[in-house]
Amino acid sequence: MRFGSPILRAVLAQAVAYALLLAVARSGLLPIALQGRPAVLLMGILAAGIGLGLGLGPRWVPGMLFLPWLLDLLLRHPPPTWVWPAALVSLLLIYGGGILTRVPLYNSNRAAWEALLSLCPPGLLRLADLGAGLGGPLAFLARARPDGFFLGVEASPLTFALAWLRTLPLRGNCRVHLGSLWNQDLSGFELVYAFLSPAPMPRLWEKARREMRPGTLFVSNTFEVPGRTPTLRIPLPGRKDACLLAYRMEGPPAFD
Repeated sequence: MRFGSPILRAVLAQAVAYALLLAVARSGLLPIALQGRPAVLLMGILAAGIGLGLGLGPRWVPGMLFLPWLLDLLLRHPPPTWVWPAALVSLLLIYGGGILTRVPLYNSNRAAWEALLSLCPPGLLRLADLGAGLGGPLAFLARARPDGFFLGVEASPLTFALAWLRTLPLRGNCRVHLGSLWNQDLSGFELVYAFLSPAPMPRLWEKARREMRPGTLFVSNTFEVPGRTPTLRIPLPGRKDACLLAYRMEGPPAFD
């Protein structure tokens, strides 16, 4: 079952696991052997299982297991009161865009940047990076192709600020905008790149089909477009499933 953003599903899984464990403990049914620290471990296992049931991928499991231990540590050794609002603001600045766009923060590596460079056409090049993150691909490509123009869109304020600073020396052919990728017009680009998550891919593909011109490339890092066979697949080092998936736009969508 999938609904909402992955972050909201993770929070819901932790809340449900805590509520279940609390209900069992208050009913007196929780064995003594599972009280105390073992209960923290049990909550993590429950949260991870619930998260998988809500459609979270295996990558979320370590975090789901670790979070109850972190909360237990903070409760036993509480930090100064100012830490909590500061942490909340920091999380919103870094990951707030993911809550609205259903896109967590993923950073690609240099191998992905070089593979992306190999897909860039030799002539006119205008490239959009949807979910620019810390701006690594943009900075690399802007230096490698000074004849091109590179635009990044990032929804999380602090991440945007870091990407903006990183690409500031490249303002001649590189820009980063703060905003939602859904508001970015894709019609003026020869290549559109995204490293997002499985959740937005169907909607993003429909947007690309509506707006991108025939012959242009839509490139996704790792996450496939459901029901579509990529024109080209470039394996990447690291994770077993890591690859660039390039989809050549064949023409305008056929509207029913």
